[in-house]
Amino acid sequence: MPVAPANDAAPLVLAIGQFDGVHRGHQAVFRAAIAAAGKRKGIPGCLTFFPHVAQLLNPALAPLLLATPEQNQVRIGACGIQQIHALPFTRELAAMGPEAFLSLLKLEFPNLAEVVVGQNFTFGKDRAGTTAALPVLARDLGLRARIVAHVELDGAPISSTRIRAAVLAGDLPLARSMLGRRFALAGTVVHGRAYGRKLGFPTANVRPELPIRPAPGIYAAQLALHDGPQPGAAFVPDPADPAQAHFGKIVEIHVPGLARSLYDLQVEIAFTRRLRGHLPFPDAAAAAAQIARDTADALRVDAQADS
Repeated sequence: MPVAPANDAAPLVLAIGQFDGVHRGHQAVFRAAIAAAGKRKGIPGCLTFFPHVAQLLNPALAPLLLATPEQNQVRIGACGIQQIHALPFTRELAAMGPEAFLSLLKLEFPNLAEVVVGQNFTFGKDRAGTTAALPVLARDLGLRARIVAHVELDGAPISSTRIRAAVLAGDLPLARSMLGRRFALAGTVVHGRAYGRKLGFPTANVRPELPIRPAPGIYAAQLALHDGPQPGAAFVPDPADPAQAHFGKIVEIHVPGLARSLYDLQVEIAFTRRLRGHLPFPDAAAAAAQIARDTADALRVDAQADS
């Protein structure tokens, strides 16, 4: 993720966090930063970390990321944040105490006036810096700290962890409720076996950039292209099924009426709802008939989701 150039002429308000997936809780932090910047006639910015903190400190337990840095950047910008700064997360940075970390921020951003974080934000070595300590530490450096309360759904805070669990379970409506939009996999369209085309249902074979997948099955989904989203039926293979091993990491989507070549394009598959699990078919005719039913169901479900 590129680092936006700083503007030293106006006070900077920084929203700080990992912001994986840019969910509704993150969006509340950004709204608070934008409002604070507006009062100061300043610039609303965002500071995030790459790679993910857990990927450096404990790779074996690092979570599956919900979005690529590029996806996050687009969504952060869409929230109204004017500067996006990516701080390389290194072992040296991880070893800094909370006071040293804030001092580094003040050094890197001389026009920094305020930091805005979520309620569960921690910083510094061993997560010693908490939201309880942050206002005092910030004040010592001439900064203001603003803490944004959790955004809740069904009585529990929205979090990347909850969204990740919903995606892995195939509960895409729940994931959408927490994200504020459909969960989407970004990837490249590649050549496949053309099996769907032989059945009369050509598919775009997408190799996602990230390893996270919704639960195996058939989904109502949208293929995001430069001229807008195209609804269709997506197929997520089951890596544990030997009969599906040939699919590898590919996710397929059939979009009725889409005939142009998409090879090598960067696209997104945005998932609406899981329709069913995998079924065995006795022959090609039975498979084609089921794909036709799935496609009709997917178009109906997708239209209802946006009505």
